[in-house]
Amino acid sequence: MNSYNKFLYFFFLVIITAGCALPATRSRSVKERNLADIYNPSRPTLHPDFTIVHLNDSLSVFYIRLFTSELLFTDANQLGILRAKIRVSYELERIADDKAHGGLVDSSTIIKNIDKADAKSSQVIGLPLKAPVGHNYSLKIEVSDVLRRTFNESYRIVNRTSRFSDQNFNILSTISNYPTFTNVFAQGEMFKLHFNQMGYDTVVIEYYNLDRTLPRPVFSSAPELPLKEYPDTSYFYSFNDSIIFELPQPGIYQFKVDVDSREGLTLFNFGDSFPKIKTTDDLLGPLVYLTTSSEFRDIRMESNRKLAIDNFWLKLNSNIESSKELIRVYYNRVLYSNLYFTSYKEGWKTDRGMIYIIFGPPRMLEKGIDYEKWSYFSRKNSQHIEFTFYRKDNKFTDYDFQLDRNINSNSFWREAVQSWRRGKIYSMGT
Repeated sequence: MNSYNKFLYFFFLVIITAGCALPATRSRSVKERNLADIYNPSRPTLHPDFTIVHLNDSLSVFYIRLFTSELLFTDANQLGILRAKIRVSYELERIADDKAHGGLVDSSTIIKNIDKADAKSSQVIGLPLKAPVGHNYSLKIEVSDVLRRTFNESYRIVNRTSRFSDQNFNILSTISNYPTFTNVFAQGEMFKLHFNQMGYDTVVIEYYNLDRTLPRPVFSSAPELPLKEYPDTSYFYSFNDSIIFELPQPGIYQFKVDVDSREGLTLFNFGDSFPKIKTTDDLLGPLVYLTTSSEFRDIRMESNRKLAIDNFWLKLNSNIESSKELIRVYYNRVLYSNLYFTSYKEGWKTDRGMIYIIFGPPRMLEKGIDYEKWSYFSRKNSQHIEFTFYRKDNKFTDYDFQLDRNINSNSFWREAVQSWRRGKIYSMGT
């Protein structure tokens, strides 16, 4: 084990020993638990970050970052000090393939106390994974604040089929040398890369222009456009743990140590303002869901786009205060779409982002390793609609979820859009 791996092994070992390991127990079916709060910023819940790193062929670690602002600290304990209590459980299941059957291969539960006096803005927990080389795995992670009774359930794919996949890289902060928990960087943001296998002194960076395509209508039967197969340009760099990288312009950057492999680490630059909505272009793009083609074209062609955008919203509701509220809610949903659903393109451009912006957070949410099912309903008039998103194979990301489109969604979509165009925030049944 090299010095870098020894450091990381010691790092997560120290963190684990701060908690206590418990036997894992099977959780309730996702159908018995509504997870909708994780996409509702108005509800108190947990939004942990995750990253998975293969240190070598026999050792993998997944790291969890918790934000202390989301935790409940109380002095109702034997020591009388402000303390939060966190439970983390995971189940690692092998995905069945030609080589082996599926089934549970690893699981654990830890409980960790976090003292307010020692708490930083975020807390990192590292846990080892027993994921033998040669298979893909489904990792189910449950994180709960025991005192506040908030909960997050997440799924990740653990790829052990290739030694060149993204999880064999670790993206490190140039300041702390800890994992960064992000694959999105603005110009000027620096990072280091570690690759877990020795003997590679060159990395190729394949650059792709950002994907500008927008989601197809919810009722469309047209095929989705394929991803670009070949990069717009490529660069070769010397590669070692001390080299500092940055992403100099907006685009998709795939780092590879084997140029013949389809796999590598993909990082993104979506512009300096991302995920926030700051520029005129940031305001204009998401209007595509509310405008006709001619309206959108006319706004885009205006010499003063900002004024044209303001006029569009004022026409929907002549009351300035009501228009401000309409604008606030709409672009807050754009912002949270970027935070929740960004994959190989900005979150507002994804299928989940499109539904989230127009319909709002789902009332019911089921999650699995390969799907999400969102439900909206009204007890007042018995309206009900479901949107199901399935994970799609994508060489840039594991988080590309595609809507299962059907013609039955057409009337609900039109009703929602017309509500916005009448100057009213859409809510089913009102």
